[in-house]
Formats: sequence, structure tokens, C-alpha cells
Amino acid sequence: MTHTRLRLAAAAGLVAPLLVLALAACNPMDAVEKVHSEDFGDRATAAKDWVGVAMPAWIPADATSIKNTATNNETNAVIAVEGGELEGCPEMDRRGLPFDSRYGSLGEPLPTTVFACGPYEVVKTDAGWLGWFNATEEGQTPEDV
Repeated sequence: MTHTRLRLAAAAGLVAPLLVLALAACNPMDAVEKVHSEDFGDRATAAKDWVGVAMPAWIPADATSIKNTATNNETNAVIAVEGGELEGCPEMDRRGLPFDSRYGSLGEPLPTTVFACGPYEVVKTDAGWLGWFNATEEGQTPEDV
């Protein structure tokens, strides 16, 4: 084998594991499902790096492990947060359901009431809160409501 081939083989041996790690860091199904997902350690980081629309105001100030999955056009979103308490979210009848169950289900029987936090419906979970937004009009985002 020539020196050039040896160098290329060595480079491929270094690049391949990095590529595998990069692909493992994101869900490859997100592209197929036309969604994007983010994971933040705290509210301050989420506020700074939120993708698509503004971070929802309902997320508690002391929330941790904030996970968001939204359609690329922002017409549907589901958010899971750990910890914290909701403020200013009245109880109302549930209108919709999360479009994606990657952060857990609502259980059986389905809740009949939720907390209305702006355009989001939110329920208490064992770990914190699960919230979702579902557009009611073509192209509607949480910022349009």
C-alpha cells in the first residue's frame, strides 16, 4: 500500500466514528417526519437557543431538562419540562392532543381538562409538565394566536 492510501485509510478511520456520533446526536427520523427537536438543560439556555418561534412563556423559570419537538412549519409542537410550577395558566377543557408521543403519553383515561398557557395546552406529569400546540388554521403558529 502506498503512503497516500495509508493516510486515506487512517483518515477514514478517524472520520467514520465522528460521523456516527454526529448522526446519533440527532434523530434521523426528524428529517423524514419534517420536525426539529431540541433539548436544553435549563430555561436560560432554552430562551437563548430556542428554534423556530419564541420560547413559550409558560415554561417555569426553574424548569430543567426542557425538550421540544415541533413541525418545521411550527404548526404543531410538543414540549416536556422537568420541575417548576406554572403561573397564570387557567384550567380549561382539553381541545387537542400532542401530535407526537416521544415525551410520553397522557395516560388512560385521557385528561378532560388541561392548563391553558397562551396557545398551549399543558398537563402535569410525574416529572414536570407536558405542553403542546396544535394549529387550528392553515399555517398558524403559536405566535399567531
